[in-house]
Amino acid sequence: MKRVLFVCTGNTCRSPMAEAMMRKIAEDEKIPVEVRSAGVAAMVGSSASPQAISVLKEKGIDHQHRSQSTTEELLQWAEWIFTMTTSHKQMLIQQYPQFAEKMYTLKEYASPHFSELQKLHQQLDSLYLEMESRRVELVSQHQEKSEEELDKILYTELDPLLKQEKELLNHIMGLTQSLDIQDPFGGTEEIYRSCLEEIEKEIRQIIKKWSESKE
Repeated sequence: MKRVLFVCTGNTCRSPMAEAMMRKIAEDEKIPVEVRSAGVAAMVGSSASPQAISVLKEKGIDHQHRSQSTTEELLQWAEWIFTMTTSHKQMLIQQYPQFAEKMYTLKEYASPHFSELQKLHQQLDSLYLEMESRRVELVSQHQEKSEEELDKILYTELDPLLKQEKELLNHIMGLTQSLDIQDPFGGTEEIYRSCLEEIEKEIRQIIKKWSESKE
């Protein structure tokens, strides 16, 4: 039984739609999977947005949902953690580096270039951890400095790492246009419908990959 956690911002739009869609497709394809979703900035207990519920119903999916926050317990539970954007993934990695190896953006994992992207993102993830560690170290070393002076020190010291980040991101963008599922929050039902279609496409690629590889 696979255990999948989808993560977005508020856990009312993208991640609940992805949760419901994967559960439906996996059931149709007879892939045993348990699916949950959460948000990095969720208001616990909120229902899915009316537009999300509506476009899911158009697909024959009736999804009862209450939002929840990402927690260490949830991340520990999951075998696969699929975020809606790169920024969600980066945020989780910074907060929970012990789970970094099972975190991917949805599009990253579904991509036909996954193996190469995985290597690049592992390098990027390590770089982000190094940048954060170095930032904390510098702030500790220069506590007596003014905010303006500290900003200059951080810029100078972190500049080589930022250049490495840019090179890696450019390489990644050369393999895929975007690794993000755009947020439909506040948009029309048509925008939600388009978002769900994009999510469904990526999930079908993942289910196909699992069916073929028995991963």
